[in-house]
Amino acid sequence: MDKFFLVVSTLCFFGGFVYAVNGLRAGRHHDSRANLLVMAFGFLFLSATLYLRGQMHHRCPITSLQEVLIFLSWSMVLLYFILGKSFRLSLLGVFIAPLVLVFQLFALAGFFLEGAPETTSEHTDKMDGWLELHASVSLVSFGSLALAGVAGLMFLVQDRQLKRRQLKALFYNLPPIRYLTIAVIRLIVIGVILLTVGIISAFLMENVPAPLHQGLSMLAWLAYIALLVLYATKRIGATKLSQGAMGLFLLPVLILLVL
Repeated sequence: MDKFFLVVSTLCFFGGFVYAVNGLRAGRHHDSRANLLVMAFGFLFLSATLYLRGQMHHRCPITSLQEVLIFLSWSMVLLYFILGKSFRLSLLGVFIAPLVLVFQLFALAGFFLEGAPETTSEHTDKMDGWLELHASVSLVSFGSLALAGVAGLMFLVQDRQLKRRQLKALFYNLPPIRYLTIAVIRLIVIGVILLTVGIISAFLMENVPAPLHQGLSMLAWLAYIALLVLYATKRIGATKLSQGAMGLFLLPVLILLVL
C-alpha cells in the first residue's frame, strides 16, 4: 500500500506541474486553487507513505536511500506550504515539482527493483533518540537548503530575462528580485540552524557516524555560513549568492549518497 500511495503522490505532483506550465504558456497566473489542491493531495499521499513505512520499521522511516529521498521530498513540500506564501514565492511549486518528481521516481525505482518482498522490522524497546533527531532534522535542513537553491534559480532566471530584455510570461509570475534574495538568505539561515542541530545531535549518538559523513556535514555547514558572510560583508552580490545556493546543494546530495 505504501508503494501505491507513493505512485499516487508522484502522479499528483506531475499533474500539478503540467497544469502550472500549461497555465504559464497560456499566459494565465499559475497559482490557482486547483493547482494547490493537487499538490496538497500529493503531499497527503506522501505523508501516508511515510506513515506506513514508519509503522513497518517502528521508527522514523529513513532506513534506506529510497526512504531518505521520500522524506527529503516531504520536507521540501512541507516547507513550501509553510514558507512559500511568507516569502511571496507562489511560483516556487513549479520549480520544486521537477526535483520532487526526480526524487520520488528514484525511490519508486529502488522499491520495485528490490525483488524480494519487504519484511517488517522487529520492534525494539531501545531506540537511539539522538539518531532519530539527527537524521530527521538534517533531512529537513536539506529540504530548506534545496528550496534556497530553487529560489536562487528563480532569481537567476528573472535576472537573465531582465538583462536580455526578454520579459516572457514566466517573468510576470515571478516575485520581485528583492523578495527572491531575501528568500534565499532566510532559507539558508533556516537550513544552517537545523543542520547545526543535526551535527550536534550526531556527536551524542551511541554510534557516531563515519568520519566521511561527519566531515561532509561540517564542510556543508561551513560553506553555507561562508556564503552568508560573504554576502553580508558585500564581498559578493545577489547573483553570486544565488549561484552559490544552487551549487552548494551538491554537498547535501553527496552526504545522502554516502549514507
